[in-house]
Amino acid sequence: MRLFLSARLWATFGVLTVLGLVTFGMYAFVSGGSSASGNSRALHNIDLIAAVTGTQPDEGWQVDNGKTVGNITLTLDDGRIVAIVDGTPSEVTCTNFTEPYACVLLADTLGTAVIWFAYVPADGKNGKQMLTLPALVDMQAGGDLGVLQNDMVIKLATGVDRTCESETATLREFITKYSSNSISMLNLLADEITEVICKP
Repeated sequence: MRLFLSARLWATFGVLTVLGLVTFGMYAFVSGGSSASGNSRALHNIDLIAAVTGTQPDEGWQVDNGKTVGNITLTLDDGRIVAIVDGTPSEVTCTNFTEPYACVLLADTLGTAVIWFAYVPADGKNGKQMLTLPALVDMQAGGDLGVLQNDMVIKLATGVDRTCESETATLREFITKYSSNSISMLNLLADEITEVICKP
């Protein structure tokens, strides 16, 4: 009888130990832990891309600590009007709010609401059609989406052109070799990346 009780007791301890390890593992996975959280990347799924033809910011509108202060309304080149509310996370590097086509909007949306956006200067040449973006560092969705160095996720064209002195057999090979030394070209008419180019 004592042997039976001892076996049951050890079995109970074993089950409790396993449950404790599983619980700790799930917590570490969900929370990311102190070391993982520093390396995690918040990707932005860009599903709204357009040149901006007009802006109407609130008086005193600005970006503070990565979030907008005040509301801003943007008129896009296709006639759409986008309202971005106070407190929206953002990266704003274009400050020309008066000249049409001077800036490009790249936004992550939920329905009609902008939940994150980048407001960047248009290219100096061919700015209405193309936009230069950072390097392509990964692919998702079977190669339909590209992950850029700046954590944007943008649609890839079918058959992205690879322009470099040395040839690569696939886009994956290009990423492996040149993700730290290349640029990506976004076609503003098709809203997709159509070319990646090695830097000289």
